[in-house]
Amino acid sequence: MARAGVTYHDIVKAAEAISTHGQEPTVDRVREHLGTGSKSTIAPLLKRWRLDNGAAADVSGLPNDLVEVVKSLYERVQQMGDHRIEQARDEFKVSNDELRKELTEAHNTIAQLTARQQDLNNQLSRVIEKKSQQDKSLEDARVGLAKAESQRDEALARTTELKESVAELKQENRDIRDHFEHYQQRTAEDRQQEREQFRIVNQGLNDQIQDLQHRLAQTESRASELFDINAQLQRNADELKRANAALNSDLNAKMEDIQNLEHEYEEAVTRCREYQHKNEQLSENMAALTTQKADVDKQVAVLSHALETTKAELKTAQDKVAFLTDENKVILQEKAVIQGQFKQLQSSL
Repeated sequence: MARAGVTYHDIVKAAEAISTHGQEPTVDRVREHLGTGSKSTIAPLLKRWRLDNGAAADVSGLPNDLVEVVKSLYERVQQMGDHRIEQARDEFKVSNDELRKELTEAHNTIAQLTARQQDLNNQLSRVIEKKSQQDKSLEDARVGLAKAESQRDEALARTTELKESVAELKQENRDIRDHFEHYQQRTAEDRQQEREQFRIVNQGLNDQIQDLQHRLAQTESRASELFDINAQLQRNADELKRANAALNSDLNAKMEDIQNLEHEYEEAVTRCREYQHKNEQLSENMAALTTQKADVDKQVAVLSHALETTKAELKTAQDKVAFLTDENKVILQEKAVIQGQFKQLQSSL
């Protein structure tokens, strides 16, 4: 569908203005002069203008049939060049979209790794909180021991109350021992679970790295295909130049038209070089993806270091549990002494 504002009258004015400057009106020149309009709209209107002004054309005394053949050949060659350029542009756009999609996926992977690091930090905070709770339990045990010593001092005056206090201390000691055993078992289960989660995360990261490497290989293969297409376009341009040379030898009277056609071919070659430059930019994008892969490897190393730090803190917590166990043994020994003194009191009474 023609764009709004581009009419046959506009084409006529543009073609006449170009002709006054001593140039052959072509689709690209008319489009550049107007600053708007598509080639599919301008081409038929320009052809109509040429038909309407066929009588004024300088055919240098050549037969009309020969002139029509030359015009037909020129239009067909121009359409072939435009089609190939459009095709190369579409292929480049598809390849560029694929690379942008892969870059987005790489950013998503980095975001997932960052979230996983945050999860590990949260787990570390929970371990520290459990350690604080254990310290609080130890302080409570010490307070209970102080109460037991106070009750021992009052044993001579309150024998019956001392028996009940000793029974309460025994129950409290059993509860503390059960709590320590449950904490040790829970700590071992959490550590095993964290190891399994790290193994799963590490395997997932390795799979993602392999997938990125595979996509990079596919991108390199696609870039090689684009280079081959550009080489084919170059060969086609060379063939078109040879065809123009043959036309020059057969149609000396149409030298100006053939020179204009050669100029069109040179523009096509320039566009091919521009596409080659864009392909080099694609290679730079692939290098950027490689750099992002290296960043992912660094993230994996950081996560491994965080896991080692967590293991060290777990070892410190286990050492504290062992220390509390030793203190519990000392408490049991002191309770045994208190029980012996209590029995001696009973015997003396």
